[in-house]
Amino acid sequence: LYWKCYAYGDELKPHIEFLDGIMLSSTREIAPSCVENVDELIERQEKSLVQLETKRAVVKDLIEKGRKILENPDKPKFLEGHVQRIEVGWDDTKQKAQDRLKLLQETKEAWVGYAENNDTILIEIEKGLEEIKKIKKRFNLQSAFEDLAKRQELFAATRDSIMGLYNQIKHNVEVMSLTIPEDKKKLIDKEIKALSEKLTVVSQFEEKVNKIDEFCKSLKNFDTSLKSIDEWMMGATKELDDIKNSSDKMAPEDRVARTMDLQEDIAAKAEIIKKNAEQELALLPQGDKVPQDAQEFKDELNRITKYVADLQAKTRSECDKYSEDVKFWAEYRTGIKEFTPWLVKAESSSTEGLSKPSNLDEATALAEKVHTFEKACINHLKVLEAAEAAAKKMTTHKEADVEVAALKERYTKVKTVADEWVKKVDTLVKEWQLLDNTVTELNAWVAKDKTAEGENQFSLEKMESTLGELKNIFKEKEKLVDGL
Repeated sequence: LYWKCYAYGDELKPHIEFLDGIMLSSTREIAPSCVENVDELIERQEKSLVQLETKRAVVKDLIEKGRKILENPDKPKFLEGHVQRIEVGWDDTKQKAQDRLKLLQETKEAWVGYAENNDTILIEIEKGLEEIKKIKKRFNLQSAFEDLAKRQELFAATRDSIMGLYNQIKHNVEVMSLTIPEDKKKLIDKEIKALSEKLTVVSQFEEKVNKIDEFCKSLKNFDTSLKSIDEWMMGATKELDDIKNSSDKMAPEDRVARTMDLQEDIAAKAEIIKKNAEQELALLPQGDKVPQDAQEFKDELNRITKYVADLQAKTRSECDKYSEDVKFWAEYRTGIKEFTPWLVKAESSSTEGLSKPSNLDEATALAEKVHTFEKACINHLKVLEAAEAAAKKMTTHKEADVEVAALKERYTKVKTVADEWVKKVDTLVKEWQLLDNTVTELNAWVAKDKTAEGENQFSLEKMESTLGELKNIFKEKEKLVDGL
């Protein structure tokens, strides 16, 4: 049995040495500097796997032979180590050989991919640069948006292609970096850095497309504004004709109001046209040689500008026929606009009531407040009366009379409250001052009661009289405070 075991060990020895050799070649460090080196390493590794496959049947037989000997209960201890070594060694060596072949194949793919992707990405970058040169402003709105959609699609495709290739190149470099030597790594790093600098074509392309996007939106807004004003012009012209033709059926103040409203509307549109003119300078080309599509926008802007200017002049002329009415109407409306907000605020204040003072200073401050309120009533009445006087100078002023009468009625209610407040607060302050003076006088008497002069002047009856008066004044003051 021992002889068999020793013979088995001798039989295993060359095969174990063979596996060790394959293991060594499959695990040693490699540093291919080009794809040709990788091809050589792949060829060697494939040969090693072929050799392994050739030996497979022999090794499997040896493993089976060893297992049968191990079945003998009297087997020596070293035999189990021999069998395990050939069995595990075979599996481990084959796995390592396959892993190395896979790494080499992936490395080759990375080398080939790196070269091909670099060539392709440079072509794509050149295409991107050429597409950037083709981006131009178009002044036909439909054509501009169609071209914009095309440029956005081309940009998206170019960006995805270039960045996709760049990411593939980075993956190629990651795989290559597992095996390539340090000097080659440094060279590739420089190549990647140079390539990354060329990627600015993506941001340049995007910036150009975004600018065209902004231009198209501005051109559309410009076109929309012109069309809006053109549509408005027809209505404004109709309004002016209606004012002219209905003058005999309209009250003068109505005609003045409508004419002034139309003038305000025209002035607002004139401001929009002014802004459109500024936009035109920024949007459209200037000079002698202007593209036809751009010239059409310019012509439309000029037509609208002239039409609105003429309409403004006609409306002003119509308004001048009633210049005095316009003047008086403006004075009237100015007065009403000043008076009405104050009246609304005053009405609110008049319903809130007065605060109840707790001392003379607060009462005095309250008096100042109600006198200010009363003065404001008087001053604003003058404003309303001035507005009314202006309205009465107009040809007809029926509506103004009704409005003024309603405002006066509301004003009278506020003024009545103001007068009541002034009366109450003035009486309160007067009583409080009397109370304060009486207390001061009484304190002075008390302070003198211990002096010779005080003894001569002190009168119990007078003291009682003063205290009674003080009590009455206090009650009156409290009554007045409660009545606020």
